[in-house]
Amino acid sequence: MSESCSKHPHEKGVDLCRRCGGSWCGSCLVYVFGPKKAPYCMSCAMVAGGVRSSSTFPALPRKERKARMRAQQAEAKAALDAAREAELLPDVEPVLGDGPVETDWASPWWEDRQPTMAD
Repeated sequence: MSESCSKHPHEKGVDLCRRCGGSWCGSCLVYVFGPKKAPYCMSCAMVAGGVRSSSTFPALPRKERKARMRAQQAEAKAALDAAREAELLPDVEPVLGDGPVETDWASPWWEDRQPTMAD
């Protein structure tokens, strides 16, 4: 998520509230139905639990809330794909020449070894 928490502007929002659709940090969210289900913010959790009769944040229409969640998932997928692409394209160019092959010591020795007649 690129938005900051609605209550703590210095914190990055980690998820969206399932009722109001706001971006919240991890300390402001309540995972009522477990970590795989969408969480509530503290204010909306009080309304859902029956402790309060109204929330400070109005409930979003279902279509808009789902659109925000789809956009969040697409953003997370794009970031993951970019990270995978960066991992697949190394910046180190192989050293070519007649001498021994230099290694960056990050790969196993058998990948840098030149084949011989005995192999």
